Amino acid sequence: MNPAEIKVVPVCLCSICCFLTIFAVIALPLSFKSLEQGKYALQLSWHTQLIGDEVYTEPGMYMVGLGNMLVEFPSTLQTMYFVADTRGTVSADADVVQPFIRRGPITARSADGLEMIISLSFQWQLQQKSLKPLYVLLGGGSKVNSLYRDEFVRFARAAVVKSCANFAADLFFTNRKMITADLLLKMREAFAEKEIGVELEVEGLQLREVDVPDAFDQEIILTQEQMQEVEVAVAERSMRKIEMEKKLMLATQRVNKIIHDSQGAAEKTRIHNEAIVTQTINYQKKQAVAFSGVLSKFAYDSDPFARLFEVMEVRALDAHNDKKLLVNL
Repeated sequence: MNPAEIKVVPVCLCSICCFLTIFAVIALPLSFKSLEQGKYALQLSWHTQLIGDEVYTEPGMYMVGLGNMLVEFPSTLQTMYFVADTRGTVSADADVVQPFIRRGPITARSADGLEMIISLSFQWQLQQKSLKPLYVLLGGGSKVNSLYRDEFVRFARAAVVKSCANFAADLFFTNRKMITADLLLKMREAFAEKEIGVELEVEGLQLREVDVPDAFDQEIILTQEQMQEVEVAVAERSMRKIEMEKKLMLATQRVNKIIHDSQGAAEKTRIHNEAIVTQTINYQKKQAVAFSGVLSKFAYDSDPFARLFEVMEVRALDAHNDKKLLVNL
């Protein structure tokens, strides 16, 4: 073929079309990024290295453009551990890109200056509105690139040290509920600093272990034993108090019964005597009236009493039954 006969423009157009087709076939799949369940994401432009304002929250495929990428953050509740081993913790390999944060126990001092080793865990969750400020300040993404994870550990350690300094060492064994509540409060305050610009929601905190020097530990054991003895003594005193109160109640009831019976007997005697007195008075009144009537019949006799006895004798003889030997005068 003669080179002069080759048409340059059609060849160039065909070459460009082939290049664009191959480029589209390669670039188009690379322009899509997937977002898994349980993740937030921000779009990062490769040529400007600027982060977008939109927060991707729904899982699925997104058209981000060739070379652009999604910076992922966890959207679910996360747990941060400060423990010596993995007992009682979730698997660190549950999420390879963003595994759970686990560090060693925290060394702190109590209000009375005793050094303690604190083991705890707490649950935290990122908020959508805080993702861009978080990335601008501390970065984000995978475990390797996420500087914010180490900063979160630093915030948590500072909060624990600050809280422990407010309480005496013995309270960590006698009032863990109060200490746990204060630890949770200090943790929320540490992650809610307006100057930092990172709003992290702390949902809960668990105080796992408190390790103190052996000498203090022995004193704590002795104190616990003495407190148990005191509790036993208080319980025995309460039991005896209840027994004595029961006896007092029974004695009071017996005394009240005696008083009630005595009052009843006295009232019965009073009513009986009052009835006798009333009947006696009525009887005497009627007798007086009768005698008055009898005397009125003989009041004008020269010897009224002799005349009365004579009438009584005559009446007795009239009323006498001749079958009886005695006369009722």
